[in-house]
Amino acid sequence: MRIVIVGAGDNGVQVLHILKHSTHEVVGFVDDDALKTGSVVCGRPVLGTGAILADLRAGGIEGGIVAIGDNRTRSSYTGRLIAAGFEIVNAIHPAAMIDESAILGRGIIIEMGAVIHPLARIGNCVFLGGSSVISHHSVVEDNVLIGGGVIFGGRVHVGRDSLIGVGAVLQPYTRVGSNVVVGIGAAVVRDLPDNVVAVGVPARIVRENLPIVPQTGETADGEAASGVSPASGERIGGTRAQD
Repeated sequence: MRIVIVGAGDNGVQVLHILKHSTHEVVGFVDDDALKTGSVVCGRPVLGTGAILADLRAGGIEGGIVAIGDNRTRSSYTGRLIAAGFEIVNAIHPAAMIDESAILGRGIIIEMGAVIHPLARIGNCVFLGGSSVISHHSVVEDNVLIGGGVIFGGRVHVGRDSLIGVGAVLQPYTRVGSNVVVGIGAAVVRDLPDNVVAVGVPARIVRENLPIVPQTGETADGEAASGVSPASGERIGGTRAQD
């Protein structure tokens, strides 16, 4: 499939290198920084801003993925790709280890060395950093970023739009709410409510994280990338396929 990557920054470069192991043909990048239009990133052109999505689809580019770290922007742009008629693909590094029973959403990015244990569920537009470990029966809802080296105990649940910082550890059975930021290296040993920032060992709440107000085209219901969220228990995608 011929695809486009949204985001020509560092994350876009990572996704490009992951997709080199797939059967997809990356035609180029889209980036809303108009100054990048016409430049070349790792051998692929920056084709233009999001304003050209409809033209790209009409020109025969079938698929797309959003390689942007910010959860809200990644979700919103995925909605724009879907509205323009693109199929949302996954970027899963072949050196990731994913149990065949895991349930994966669409538009996900899984970096080298990430491990997903049996019966874990990964939502749509999730970004799993390198060497992160999602243990058995854990749930990661839509639009979450898990930093490199994060370790989940079993049956951890992370709500949508949250960010788990590099190297954080989450105790088994803990629940992290929606729109939560967990700091780098934190140890989460008890549940965290929605809309907070927690840091330290053990993790403690240090301030409120203002709730996200969905914008037009944003996947606020968690269903835009596939029609169903895996966090609800519906199987919607392959576990290892770059589809």
